[in-house]
Amino acid sequence: MKNLIIGSGLAVGLILLCCAIGFAQTDNTQPIAGDTMGAVSTAESTPAVETAAGTESSQENESVYPLSPERKDLLIAYSQFNNLWRFVSFGIGIATLAILLFTGLSARFRTLAQKIPKRFFAIWVFFILIMLADYLLNFPASYYRNFVVEHDFGFSNQTLQEWLIDDLKGLGITLVIGVLPVWFFYKLVGYMKRWWLAFTLGAIPFAILIIVVAPVLISPLFNDFTPLEDKHLESEILTLADKAGIHGSDVFQVDASKQSTKINAYVTGLFNTKRIVLYDTMIENFSLNEIRFVMGHEMGHYVMNHIWWGLGLFVLFMLFALWLTDLIIHPVIRMFSGVFKFDKLEDIASLPLVLIAVSVISFVFQPVDNYASRYMEHQADIYGMDITGVSGDDAAIAFDKLSVYNLSDPNPPEIIEFWFYSHPALSKRMAFVRSYHPEGS
Repeated sequence: MKNLIIGSGLAVGLILLCCAIGFAQTDNTQPIAGDTMGAVSTAESTPAVETAAGTESSQENESVYPLSPERKDLLIAYSQFNNLWRFVSFGIGIATLAILLFTGLSARFRTLAQKIPKRFFAIWVFFILIMLADYLLNFPASYYRNFVVEHDFGFSNQTLQEWLIDDLKGLGITLVIGVLPVWFFYKLVGYMKRWWLAFTLGAIPFAILIIVVAPVLISPLFNDFTPLEDKHLESEILTLADKAGIHGSDVFQVDASKQSTKINAYVTGLFNTKRIVLYDTMIENFSLNEIRFVMGHEMGHYVMNHIWWGLGLFVLFMLFALWLTDLIIHPVIRMFSGVFKFDKLEDIASLPLVLIAVSVISFVFQPVDNYASRYMEHQADIYGMDITGVSGDDAAIAFDKLSVYNLSDPNPPEIIEFWFYSHPALSKRMAFVRSYHPEGS
């Protein structure tokens, strides 16, 4: 799941404020499916497909792949909805944080928490109250987007109870882990002028720790990760890993279909917890060569140290965002101190305002982060072609299936790709692999 840890409207701000949590929830390197926001496929009509799981009849696949006119209409509608929702969800997130500030609710939570003598536990109680209030304010939008819409477009396989349990798990993990960086933040703000530098440096080891433990402690709370059942496929992937010089990495399949029909794969973890993960939906619907290309792509992330590069870039951006926050937030506090009922940043009641500032900065500078991500994804595509030697058509079909199954738009508007896409548009990736000649070919 993409949102393993952050399950509320505070997500964007906490991604930066709690850098380790935010970074861990993105699977450390972007999964190959990328931006699943609607699609118009280039698929041609095809016969039965030989998948990694065996031969599937055309009757089993015809409703999804190749693309039918009915599904094409669905893809367009899903794309249009998601392009709009990117802005709507940002506005909702800012609005709910503003409610906590302008109603004085944040200050009241602060006053209540201050009755606890120990500073750490006072901050923890305040953090829990803020998160619960934010969760409740955002719940209608979250329920609509993540449950109703996903069911309407045929993705979700969860009952309301199952979805709610997962959502509450995410909230619970946030309440437990999120207090640590929040406590660290307010400890520094009260004692250091350059708190933004100290916070960023201090957060690095915490970020690495979360990346290490997330695959083995957090992800299994939502899904079962098991060794590949298809031993031939496992052998092919391990052979590919040996060729890439990756030793000691585990390959797992995850029962993602219990939540959604969407298809994905990703690489995650560090040191002894590094692993390559395939969705069971990919195993069922992709051919062996298509999966080999996907795995080559994911191995490329590992070989080219994209986890470390991504973490480094993320830390640099967090440093910039918190420095800019420190510049702009003090005048705002002075202007609205009577309404907010706090007059300094080190007051824990300022947390929603900090999150608003960081969220806006993150939204505005998203294209910078996404440009770097798209570059790394392109590198991984090249690596996948080189190491597997699969044909351009096989690689292109893999991308096309991602488009059709996930309703991911292969031709998004340029401004949407520039601003929001962490991966190159699928049409560009398909065109590239079809024209690319791997090394040694």
